[in-house]
Order: sequence, then C-alpha cells, then structure tokens
Amino acid sequence: MRVMLDNSIFSHSQFAESAMGPQGPRFGIHNQDNQVWGFVRKKLNPSDEYQLQVDSLFTVGRLIREKRFEAFTYCELMYESFNRTIGERAFDALAGCARSDCPPALMRSRFRGGDGFEFARKGGKKDRKRGLATALSQISFMEWLCSLDERHVTAILECKAVLGLTEFEIESLRNLRCFQKLCAISQSRDNYPDMFHLWTAERNRMDVFLTLDKTLCNVFSQIEHAKIVEIEYPTRVLRPLEFLMLLGVTQPDSVPIESGRFYPAHEVM
Repeated sequence: MRVMLDNSIFSHSQFAESAMGPQGPRFGIHNQDNQVWGFVRKKLNPSDEYQLQVDSLFTVGRLIREKRFEAFTYCELMYESFNRTIGERAFDALAGCARSDCPPALMRSRFRGGDGFEFARKGGKKDRKRGLATALSQISFMEWLCSLDERHVTAILECKAVLGLTEFEIESLRNLRCFQKLCAISQSRDNYPDMFHLWTAERNRMDVFLTLDKTLCNVFSQIEHAKIVEIEYPTRVLRPLEFLMLLGVTQPDSVPIESGRFYPAHEVM
C-alpha cells in the first residue's frame, strides 16, 4: 500500500517539548531537586476526538517501520514545512520511519523561479495579512493553473522541450481539468494547495492521502459523493484512526509519554 503523508501528520508527530525539572534520584538523595533539562508532553488538544487521532500516530509510525505500507512525501509538502518550527525529536512518533519522494503533478519551478523564501510561501490568509504573498507562492501558481484552458495547455505542450517537461508532467497537463474541478469544489483558493496534494497523490497512484485535516476529508467526501470529477486513480483521503481500521488495527498503541510528567534528557537520549 502506498500512502502520502500530509504535513499535518509530520507537524503533530512530535509529542514532547523541552522543559526544566528535577533530575531525580540518579545523582544522590541530596541532589534530587537540582534542575536539569528534559521534556514534558505538549499540551493536549481541547478536542478529545482530535487528540485520539494524533495519539494514533505512534501506531502509524510503528507500521511504517514494520514496512506494512510505504510512506511518501513530495516537494510541495516539504516547501510548506519550511515555515514550521522544528520541534524536539524526543518522543517523535515517526522517528526512524523511511519516506520516499514522489514527483509533483507539475513541478512549479519549471514555470516559476526566484527567491527560495518566497517560493516556499503558501500565499494563504496569514501570508496575505502580513504582505508576504507573492506571485511565486503555491496559491498564486495554482490559481494560474486554474485559469488555463485547452488553448493554453496546447501552447505549453508545444514548449515542452524548452520547459523540460517529463512525460509524467505532460500527462498531468492533459489531466489538468481534474485539478481545476477539485479546486472549484473546494470553494476557496486557500484550499488549492490541498487539492494539488490530492491531485499529485492520484497521479502517483497513491492508495491513501493521510491527513489530520477534517475539512479536507469533508471536501473529499463531497467530491466522492457528487461524482462530478473523473478521478484517474481512487486515492482515499483518511485520518489516522480510519486508516488504521483499513489496515485491520482496532486498538492503537499506547502513547509512551504521560501528561504532567517530567522526563530528564539523560534518561531519554
């Protein structure tokens, strides 16, 4: 089974944050109150249902390490992670998990180029509010894709050698109407990157796009039931618990870090 991992999976896989706390009895009873560096569990999500989805990532990670399925990512997902703060690696649900790269449906750099930081911008509400949305952003590129008609696609294909388009990308351009319909159903340009991720997953014949984003799952459910988009390959959009049920796992693993407990770094690393 081939599974593409959304950024929400990576961003929630780290369960610990650094803290100072008592070092414990290791260095003698008279030194137990000395403060040392260590870890505590991150604050739990207010939604119990969402937290259960997050907690199940330890099971997802174990199954990747056991090679029960293949995990994939790709460049547009990695660009989104550039703006994410790097967390603590201790108690990482995806530690030691192998991930393979797959090609994007279309390589943005073949059509747009410039400063790396601008290129990594999503161009969503937060970027627009801060004046950081540019023509190089994800959303700007995807809006341009949505504006193309058959005449534009034909002109681009005539320049395929100059642009360096691969056969995979040529087929994507011929399949562009699928992406455009996905974006139309998503009802907001801020959802275009997610639609591009789904399109890329379908083009790469992924069985599952794994996400914690409930909104994306709802959009996909609308697409599936409306049957107005001709899907090239039936990639399913699932959250972790639903995905584990698909694999026959009904009882997720326990989370190896407790709330309210301090873990000295010398005991973890």
